[in-house]
Amino acid sequence: MRKLGSLEPVIYFVNQIDPRRPHCYIVLAPYSDFPTPPVHTRETAETLAEVDKLQRLLIKQEMNAAYDEWVYNETLTAAQHERVRADLLSKMISSSTSEFEREFIRAYLQLREEKREKYRQRFLERTMYLWARENDTPGRAADSETVNVERIS
Repeated sequence: MRKLGSLEPVIYFVNQIDPRRPHCYIVLAPYSDFPTPPVHTRETAETLAEVDKLQRLLIKQEMNAAYDEWVYNETLTAAQHERVRADLLSKMISSSTSEFEREFIRAYLQLREEKREKYRQRFLERTMYLWARENDTPGRAADSETVNVERIS
């Protein structure tokens, strides 16, 4: 039985020297008895303050990874997007293009820019939290993966 207001310890691993990972990369243990991976140290967060600090570090780590992915994707697709835009603009000023086609291309380019900005913001809108901090379930051991069906229904 846990003390009121306390959490089951959150087990996580910190990368120390794995060259494939950034230094001090944090990985959560899937369950409490999970063996420590090579080149990692086993750590625990046992108080709310420690769990809050761990959660902030994990969110920062995930946001950095999402930002790096976004920059990589933007770099890969920027030239292609610009080529398509230039082709459409040259089609728009062509004398063989009807007024209806010009309006369609103008609306398409505007909508494309609006959607691009919307999707640029997606990585900021992720909801990230530690289950142990936000949804701690009393009576559930950290090393079990059981569900009380009666409690759900």
